[in-house]
Amino acid sequence: MPGGGQVDIDVTVRPNGDPSVSVQDYGPGIPDEVVRRLGEPFFTTKAHGTGLGLMICHRIIEAHHGTMSISSQTGCGTKVEISLPPAGGDPSI
Repeated sequence: MPGGGQVDIDVTVRPNGDPSVSVQDYGPGIPDEVVRRLGEPFFTTKAHGTGLGLMICHRIIEAHHGTMSISSQTGCGTKVEISLPPAGGDPSI
């Protein structure tokens, strides 16, 4: 968010017991064609980016049997939601 702005962070437990974290900003948002590609290896919109950051985040969350979703609306902001299984559920994690 150029120039700053508000970011909301919400931590909840879903009805199935999965903890969930959401991060919502109210910046300019991300165009749909870019949102669809977020997390692809080497895809970046930054001049000096590698395009590996979100891919690594996805892989770490998936390795812990969780999910991450990104939704955005141009002019209204972006929301990232991460859901993980409850602690102590699967000892192989």
